Amino acid sequence: MLADIDLMIRGGVIGISVLTFAILVSNARTRRKSLPLGALSLALTGMLTREQGISAAWAPEAIDPALFLSHFMWPALTWFVLEIFLDGQERRDVGGPLYLLAGVITALCFVPNGVGTAHLVLSIVLFLALLLVVLRSAKGDLMENRRSFRVVFIGFVCAFGVLKTVFYTVYSFDDQPFWAPTVMALALLIFEIVFAYWALRPGGSLWTEESAPRPRHTPEPVDLVDTYLLEQIDTAMQGELWRREGLTIGEMAEELGVPEHRLRHAINRDLGYRNFPAFVNGYRIAAAKAALSAPENAQKTILEIAYDVGFASLGPFNKAFRAMTGTSPRDFRRMVSDDRSIPA
Repeated sequence: MLADIDLMIRGGVIGISVLTFAILVSNARTRRKSLPLGALSLALTGMLTREQGISAAWAPEAIDPALFLSHFMWPALTWFVLEIFLDGQERRDVGGPLYLLAGVITALCFVPNGVGTAHLVLSIVLFLALLLVVLRSAKGDLMENRRSFRVVFIGFVCAFGVLKTVFYTVYSFDDQPFWAPTVMALALLIFEIVFAYWALRPGGSLWTEESAPRPRHTPEPVDLVDTYLLEQIDTAMQGELWRREGLTIGEMAEELGVPEHRLRHAINRDLGYRNFPAFVNGYRIAAAKAALSAPENAQKTILEIAYDVGFASLGPFNKAFRAMTGTSPRDFRRMVSDDRSIPA
């Protein structure tokens, strides 16, 4: 009886995961960002089919491919989490070390017995690192649908991942309680249903493709645009509020005397920005380009200009400048200087 229930639960997890991916990949707006969900679905299928329950219904020759797929759970999960919760520059800033760690964990899966402790420790480190990255990026997230879902999602994934890793380290496959795999599969099924709702519900933006910010004067009907707040935002930014070092959306909301959620909504829906740092950095980089181009600033260091426009250090300034212009501040200054030296 339990084996039949276990089989149905695991089938439900795999079916919902694959169906959600199929719906998302069929839509041009969500196609690219759905690819990590496809990779995670394959790894999840391998993980569920090699364990108690559904694996008993498979031919023995299917177990080895399932085991192989399950080894790639860590890079698939890392890709999935970074793609859904972080935007382009954020992913580039933190992705490298996380993908490297996930790759090491996967490589250890192919090593003979003797690396169990290393695998456990590195797996926990990866789960906690993903939790930290996603929680830290929440501060500047302007997409309410994504903000409200991220804590539930990453909390479940990390808790489940850590508990599962520890469980299988404490108990060998033969010694584990007979009910444990079924309970874990049931927890995954519940989460799959919740995720499918958030990813597929009408009007949701959890899995939509990134797009460029819209012009300030949107073509939307006036009653759908917070015109007064947009004027407040424009006045504050023209008054160079963006120069304030470490400016947060909470501080800006307090400065304007409006609720933070209303400000988030206006910058996201009416101006088209997905995160607050990108919105502020647009003003900062524009000012930095003007400062780097001005002959009277020729003796100013790039670090001084970074401080002037609101950056706390050179590293974040260089990354933001390159992300928006495609070149470094030093190369930009050199190009401008070369252009001025060419006779008209």
